[in-house]
Amino acid sequence: MANGARGHIVDIILDPREERDIPAGKHMELQYPPAYVLVQMIRTKASTLDGLQPGILPITPLSRTFTITTANGNKPTVTRQQLPITPAYAFTDYRSQGQTIEYCIIDIGTPPTGRLTPFNAYVALSRSRGKSTIHLLRDFNDKLFTQHPSEYLRNEDSHLEKMDHKTKHQWDALKASGVTGRALTLC
Repeated sequence: MANGARGHIVDIILDPREERDIPAGKHMELQYPPAYVLVQMIRTKASTLDGLQPGILPITPLSRTFTITTANGNKPTVTRQQLPITPAYAFTDYRSQGQTIEYCIIDIGTPPTGRLTPFNAYVALSRSRGKSTIHLLRDFNDKLFTQHPSEYLRNEDSHLEKMDHKTKHQWDALKASGVTGRALTLC
């Protein structure tokens, strides 16, 4: 499983040290991280594990140990244990390319740093199946869709248009002169 993989939690298996009798639908503060969480992956190439349905993977807590330096020069060691899962996360248009996402909230408003192009907006807005499953998070600048996305591309389009016109003109001249079967030099 890779960073950015998507799925749905189907079950949470508690640590054996936790209290066993948890009433359904009740809020409970755990003393220990769950032993594992079963996640139904949206897409996976992982092999089916014995005893689990295809596409269901167990996510176990990870431990990381590091040393910190305090203001008085002490260097205690800290161990952190947590599940490598982020619920209801967001991702970029670049990360969403090629995916169909059932329901989306899209933000095409001007970001605090940088800017968006119509290419970014197109990728983001085309991730779901239709307008009833996509919602815009906030207003956006209309210029995103009314200005040319790139001066370089605009110049290149103009250059290609001129070449197309010149080629058509040369072809029409050749046809009018009755010359056929000769090589045409394109500029």
